[in-house]
Amino acid sequence: MAFQPDIIVTGPDGVMLVLEAKASLPNFQKSEEQLKQYMIGMQCPTGVLITPEHMWVYRDLYTTRSPESIQRIGEFDTKDLWRQVPPADANLFEAFVQQWLERLAYQPTKDLPPNVRETLSEYVVPAVTNGEVRAAHPRY
Repeated sequence: MAFQPDIIVTGPDGVMLVLEAKASLPNFQKSEEQLKQYMIGMQCPTGVLITPEHMWVYRDLYTTRSPESIQRIGEFDTKDLWRQVPPADANLFEAFVQQWLERLAYQPTKDLPPNVRETLSEYVVPAVTNGEVRAAHPRY
């Protein structure tokens, strides 16, 4: 089965952001590679890989049409992102992250640590403010 991200943000020009939300991440390298491949295929500029404990943000520099063009621009502890403890169930965690992402469009990020706030404000918030956040596949 082909890789399908958990959440996408679409706008008039296509996919603006792709997010993979995992309650657990047994194979980080494989998940990162799949996210990068999807970003290349969809010409998506920004990607996020997130777990209850960590978040990695990626940006396509468009230097090549390969995953090497996509750089990890941030790695953060997520404990300061959540208002409540994230659910352990994979499907509930995806829904939890989608709600958090949707709130970023109108919720100030000023309470976040500066490095997280800067990265989210520059790369993630513009996508969710100007796009439509949705689950990339049905949740069962």
